[in-house]
Amino acid sequence: MTPGNNELWQQLGPYLDEVLDLPEEEREAWLAAFAERNPTHAASMRSLLEEHQALAARGFLEQNPFELPLHAPHAGQQAGAYTLLSQIGQGGMGSVWLAERNDGRFKRQAAIKFLNIQLGGRGEERFRREGNVLGQLNHPNIAELLDAGINSDRQAFLILEYVDGDHIDKYCDEHSLGVEERIRLFLDVLAAVAHAHANLIVHRDIKSSNVLVGKQGKAKLLDFGIAKWIEEEGRSGDTSMLTREGEMALTPTTASPEQMKGEPVTVATDVYMLGNLLYLLLTKQMPIGAGPHSSASLVYSIVFTEPPLMSAAALHSDWQRTLRGDLDTIAAKALKKAPAERYASVSAMADDLRRYLKHQPIAARPDSASYRAAKFVRRNRALVAIGSLAILAIFAGLIGTVTQARRANDERDFAWRQVARAEAISDLNSFVLSDAAPGGKPFTVSDLLGQAEQIVARQNGADSGSRVDLLVSIGRQYWSLDQDAKARRALEEAYKLSLGQAEPSPRASAACALASSLARAGEHPRAKALLAEGIGALPAGPQFVLDRIFCLLRSSEVARSEGGSRTAIARIEEAREVMRQSPFQSDLLQLRVSMDLAEAYRVAGQHREASEAFARASTLLASLGRDNTQTAGTLYNNWALALSQLGVPLEAEKIFRRAIEISSDGNDETAVSAMLMVNYARVLRELNRSTEAEGFAERAYTKALAANQVVVVNQTLLLRSAIYRERGKLEQASRMLNEVEPLLHRALPGGHIAFASIASERALIAEAFDDLSKAHEFANQALTVAQASVSAGGQGADYIPVLLFRRSKLNLLDHRAAGAVEDASKAVALLKRAVAPDSFSSNLGRAYLAAGRALSAQGKTDAAVEAIRLAVQHLEKALGPDHADTLAAKSLAAPAVKNQ
Repeated sequence: MTPGNNELWQQLGPYLDEVLDLPEEEREAWLAAFAERNPTHAASMRSLLEEHQALAARGFLEQNPFELPLHAPHAGQQAGAYTLLSQIGQGGMGSVWLAERNDGRFKRQAAIKFLNIQLGGRGEERFRREGNVLGQLNHPNIAELLDAGINSDRQAFLILEYVDGDHIDKYCDEHSLGVEERIRLFLDVLAAVAHAHANLIVHRDIKSSNVLVGKQGKAKLLDFGIAKWIEEEGRSGDTSMLTREGEMALTPTTASPEQMKGEPVTVATDVYMLGNLLYLLLTKQMPIGAGPHSSASLVYSIVFTEPPLMSAAALHSDWQRTLRGDLDTIAAKALKKAPAERYASVSAMADDLRRYLKHQPIAARPDSASYRAAKFVRRNRALVAIGSLAILAIFAGLIGTVTQARRANDERDFAWRQVARAEAISDLNSFVLSDAAPGGKPFTVSDLLGQAEQIVARQNGADSGSRVDLLVSIGRQYWSLDQDAKARRALEEAYKLSLGQAEPSPRASAACALASSLARAGEHPRAKALLAEGIGALPAGPQFVLDRIFCLLRSSEVARSEGGSRTAIARIEEAREVMRQSPFQSDLLQLRVSMDLAEAYRVAGQHREASEAFARASTLLASLGRDNTQTAGTLYNNWALALSQLGVPLEAEKIFRRAIEISSDGNDETAVSAMLMVNYARVLRELNRSTEAEGFAERAYTKALAANQVVVVNQTLLLRSAIYRERGKLEQASRMLNEVEPLLHRALPGGHIAFASIASERALIAEAFDDLSKAHEFANQALTVAQASVSAGGQGADYIPVLLFRRSKLNLLDHRAAGAVEDASKAVALLKRAVAPDSFSSNLGRAYLAAGRALSAQGKTDAAVEAIRLAVQHLEKALGPDHADTLAAKSLAAPAVKNQ
């Protein structure tokens, strides 16, 4: 049977287990019968059985091949100067006891290890060897050897430092250690093994139970019971009984392929076992998968089957993205089946893990410019932010150069102008990242952008087209950081410079970029005029493809800000079609278009399509090595928003946290955008974590106010109103609404969905004041605004069901059961169309809960019970079992069933 033939193994594995259960004398007849039934697999079956019997003959498949001595150790027994207190461990090679020194010299506890056989020559030799091994090893992460001896029953024992602690995997779980904390603890184990290797000793049985972590968080490597001098492996004819006993004493589930096959044991064996341990610590399962395993399947898994990547096997879903990439590569290299393909030393493995922690390129990964660049970005996000824009601009310019170089003389002039513009951007990039940033001085992205702006302002003699491109790049970067005032300043300057340009590219890019900035500030008429100007300036022709795509994406942003979601999607679809027909393809441009399309779906209320599109964009982002960049932070923020609006806030909260981790440095929120903070506060509120939500919302408001971010200020005021209302601070909630409403009227058209939010919040506040008449008035107003917005092609489709089930509750309070049932039923119908089969939604759960209450009030018990059952199902999955809404649904479920 050939190694790696998993499909054949899947077919023959059960038959192998069947034949192994038979007495040896009956196996030949069984094989003959099998050959008649399965002639094509008969030879493979016989070969597999022979391989298994050969392994068994060497003792690999027996975990406890030794018999216990006649007189096992017992509490109260003496071992040198120590008295045994209690047994604390038992393995194939020996038992371990906690003991206390009793000779009066000093008090000390120790661990005493006994061998589980009566000592003859080889037994004494084994214990002498283990004592010699430990005696050579003096390291803070290796349990210290205190003494050794032989008792009256000819049992040898070692007296070892007692480590009061837990197995390393249990310690990590109980202390909720994160990925990096586990790696740092694992590095202590690597240091211990490296020390042993430096003394020519291979441990050969590294596993979680042989690494204890004490109360102070210090790892100690134990049990060199089957350790073997490396130089012994070089001796020919090493077939002593002592060696074979060492082979039999290994732990099968953590053994290396060469141990299973009886091949030489080297430092690579310990590297493999360390790979096993790292895999366990970061995925919470072994590379061979969860048991139980038959002896046959265990051998096959270890010798032939490649384990799944850690990122695929991780039980902790939050860690899967973290493990993807370098950590997957490190573990996979350590776990190679062929010893020569693993790390050459434990120190090499440790070096790669340290590089990972420092965000440096690891040695195990094939070196490439793109990989090193990704690592540089991770370590220097602030420095690279403007540089990445400059590189994109260079790329765009060179595309034009290549195109134009094939054309007539007048078009060659265009090509040279493009080269000059690209050169100017490259020079600025080099200056800002090198000369303008003294070594060791901390810089933020905003600092560098300000420095770049000053440099461009002084370049009065430079080509105007180049200066326009530079200012557009700087302005767009400010825009992505939500620094609206700075973005507008740079883009207004770019536009003013572009007006004197004969070239259409700088005129178009400056006009379209400024349009997007103005739309964010609510200046839609001028924004739309600039878009028309920019797009109209572009002639047909391949050299203007990238400019056209740029303007179409900015047009989509303007449409989104005005509530025209259908138009926003149409513009991106048009950009995608232009890109598809272009002879020039760019993964980065594909990523940008994919992200914008996903966001347009989200704003349009097509949250399922948005979430799927964000997931695809995330995969592309990771493949480009950009999953820890500012672009990634934007993607995760918008993806989490889609998930939140889809009604799965538990999932959304995890992705929001990932976005915040990318921007923050520990507890420092300086680089976290105010918009991201308010979005995170919104989902925290949804999860009933109102104290945290209030803190994030208030910090976001302060930050947005200081940066003059009008849109974010307005959103924080709306959110704070809802948080204060839910916390019973009704006067503060009303004050927030009174403050934000006039601001929104100045910034947005009258039918914008934001005014439905204000009316709905006023309805909820009136309800809290028991003013049901006023509450009805505002609830009806909210629905009218939302329905009008949707009819006009704007936002609000996803908000209408929420307004309906809120009004259903209000109708029920006002004893209008029929109206309550009607509203709740409509909400359920709308949300069921939006939620995929076998998916769960908090909003659908709330709609079912409203329907159950309303149906119960009408005396329709059967329908009420079913609605409440579905409410519990959705709310428990989407919000968690302890959420207030889940508990409310559960409290209704039992009485409803009882009254059937």
